[in-house]
Amino acid sequence: MTIKQKYADAHFGSFSVEEWCRHRKLSRATFYELAQEGKAPKSYRVGSRRYISAEADAAWLREREAEATA
Repeated sequence: MTIKQKYADAHFGSFSVEEWCRHRKLSRATFYELAQEGKAPKSYRVGSRRYISAEADAAWLREREAEATA
């Protein structure tokens, strides 16, 4: 197994910020605006890259839905 394969396997089920934005149909600028407001999904860093787990994405969606119904 190559280092690249190990790296990819470690983040299976996670999104990079760019992938998450594409998944949620948001711009990167919107992601960083949400982050400033404290409303972006939780993320973690590996080296210089930031990732969002599938669990954090699901929690973010539940929070936004609850906010919309309040």
